[in-house]
Amino acid sequence: MTDTPHLGLPLIAASQSQKHVTHNQAIVVLDAIVMLSVVDSTHTAPPASPSEGDRYKVASGATGAWTAWDLNIALYTSGQWVKLVPKKGWLCFDEATGALTVWTGSSWTDLAAAGGYLTIAAAGNGTLARLGILTAADNTNRLAVKSDAVLLSHDDVTPGSGDMRVALNKSAAGNDAGFVFQQGFSTRALFGLLGDNDFVIKVSPDGSAFYTAISIDRNTGHVGLGGATADANNALLVKGTAFLFDRETDDVRFTFNKAAAGDDVALTFQTNYSARALFGLLGDDDFTVKVSPDGSNYFTGFTVDRATGQLRLPLASKFSAYTNFDNYIAANTWTKVQFNNADSNDQNAFSGANNNFTAPFAGLYAFGFSFRFKANATVPTKVIAAFYKNGTELGRGRAVSGAPVDDVTTYNLSVLTPLAANDVIDVRVHFATNDGYIEADQSHFWGHYVP
Repeated sequence: MTDTPHLGLPLIAASQSQKHVTHNQAIVVLDAIVMLSVVDSTHTAPPASPSEGDRYKVASGATGAWTAWDLNIALYTSGQWVKLVPKKGWLCFDEATGALTVWTGSSWTDLAAAGGYLTIAAAGNGTLARLGILTAADNTNRLAVKSDAVLLSHDDVTPGSGDMRVALNKSAAGNDAGFVFQQGFSTRALFGLLGDNDFVIKVSPDGSAFYTAISIDRNTGHVGLGGATADANNALLVKGTAFLFDRETDDVRFTFNKAAAGDDVALTFQTNYSARALFGLLGDDDFTVKVSPDGSNYFTGFTVDRATGQLRLPLASKFSAYTNFDNYIAANTWTKVQFNNADSNDQNAFSGANNNFTAPFAGLYAFGFSFRFKANATVPTKVIAAFYKNGTELGRGRAVSGAPVDDVTTYNLSVLTPLAANDVIDVRVHFATNDGYIEADQSHFWGHYVP
């Protein structure tokens, strides 16, 4: 045996003279092939000015001093080229490309392409250009891992700080920095900075159509849900057609807290982002409901006093009217009393011009009147007073007397009656035999809606 079987190192023969020569040759070869690295793998002929120890992987079609050295290793040593014939399993690093190849017995095979999944960067600083673990890395996925689980732990050997952080860095706001979750390499969910610098979570049923579940504004931390985009004014925006809040055990509570009594804490209901109703603690600590026709003007529907629980209806239909002149009443005919002035008239349901009340909506209403008789020449033999609805006597009682006393006899009546929307109520009197007056400023007509 003249050479070793695996590395092909020359052996010292028995009784060989100058044994050191053979030994030195073996050391040179060993130095050349252990941790084998070549300048490149593209030369077919020796370079013009090689350096001592340079090694090249000879390309196919070798010429000159390298003729027939195809795919062998050319070593420049002691001013001459030496051919090193590779053995199966030799590894060779290409300094020009960063490729790590293995000799299969007939060819050099790139480990990355062959399933070895590793390419060393040409920079020579210990970095890896690609790394695959049980799967092939490529120029898009330079780190590829096939595993049931991946563990990233804090450094407890150095020891480190105890922290464990994973950083995803992108070059510009319009790019993506995110995590993608796939089924059969078709995306089903992703989150990160996707196309801008707001944090977003998206889902997809098919890898093509994507729906934004959550967005978090980078400037405020405000959150948008269901495809709503967070903005600077609303800490939480939600877009959807229905929302369910279910109990965890028994109770479900929502708490709204404000800083001071003069502030608002409320729910607002809008049409095309213009308010139409709101309720809550509005400018004080009483519970109030307000409505608006245009988002600018507001009307208070009702208020619940925080101290007593009493209900106030500021705009419920109610009125108090009086007549400021002596109403002449002809004998033997039903005549409407002209209550022509109002002390109060919420919702303008009372008309001084028509001397009547018009129900703004269906419901139960209470009415009352009080008026004093004033004589003309002779007094009537009988006086009847009643409420009329839509031109017909209401039929809920009458105020009746015989011959009245001038400036003394007073007539009073109150009723509680259901009305339909736009029903009209007025007061009418009947003087039998003789005429007379309903006295000015001593006659009143009032009413209100009963909630």
